[in-house]
Amino acid sequence: MSREEHAREGAQAVVPDDQIIDVAVVMPRGSTKAGLIGSVIGVSAGGDNQTAWGVAGGMLAQRAQSASHGSYPSIVLAVSESKLHVLGRQSTGIVGGWKHLHPVAHIARADLEVRTRHSGTVRVIELTDTTTGTTLEFEAQTIGGLGLNELLAELGKDAH
Repeated sequence: MSREEHAREGAQAVVPDDQIIDVAVVMPRGSTKAGLIGSVIGVSAGGDNQTAWGVAGGMLAQRAQSASHGSYPSIVLAVSESKLHVLGRQSTGIVGGWKHLHPVAHIARADLEVRTRHSGTVRVIELTDTTTGTTLEFEAQTIGGLGLNELLAELGKDAH
């Protein structure tokens, strides 16, 4: 089973009354910058294995950034025919962590406005509920993300 199939299966388990069509993994806005700063600190403070300390520092910084904003380290966006579900995930990588997703929000597709833009090395995704004006901001790496282009295409948006 592929990573995307595992992610879709995990999302479907959390939203059993709505058929999930596609999924993508994104991060809360600001996670990449926090991870970069944490990596630099990890490398400079690390002992014999600076690479391992850099990776650890980056992961810890991303988790601290998310926790300080009351968010999850990563987010699964799960789309059905009628809704976009926002599911919190405790893992930061694109492997594993699919069995413990948590519903955060959902927006009816008819009331969803999607905007994307680039900021440095990340793609910023803004999801606005047009009935309330509430906007949720996420980011994804431009390379190596899980399913974002396909999910945006499913939503009928230009994925570039």
